[in-house]
Amino acid sequence: MAEINLELLKEELSDGPNAMTLLDLNHITVEDGRLVLTVEIQEKHLNAHGKCHGGVMFAICDQAVAAYDIAIGRDGVGMDGSMHYYRPAVKGDILKAIVTNRKMGKKTACHFVELINQDGKVIGDCMFTSMYLD
Repeated sequence: MAEINLELLKEELSDGPNAMTLLDLNHITVEDGRLVLTVEIQEKHLNAHGKCHGGVMFAICDQAVAAYDIAIGRDGVGMDGSMHYYRPAVKGDILKAIVTNRKMGKKTACHFVELINQDGKVIGDCMFTSMYLD
């Protein structure tokens, strides 16, 4: 597994507004060697039914993978992503997107992301493929 460098990530994201800051995805840690992006679901994340919008949940997971790629020093773009939704999230929920690297190649990588709420319940999971430009 590649070494996660949060200082490198912090430096890269310091240049102003980006998708992570717009969605308030700014709490990133490393737990058990895996990158963890944590976010509190806010009013702006909700759909018309008062649940976290599925596109927002996908974006949380996608941004967690992007943060992982930056933190390991790779210049990557998404090639493919697929999400399974298991239960809703609501305003006030604390979600963790936990990135696990499944395969790292020279030009591509596969990442698994598990989205878990504050009660430890799996909200959804994703599989992403990244293509590296470096």
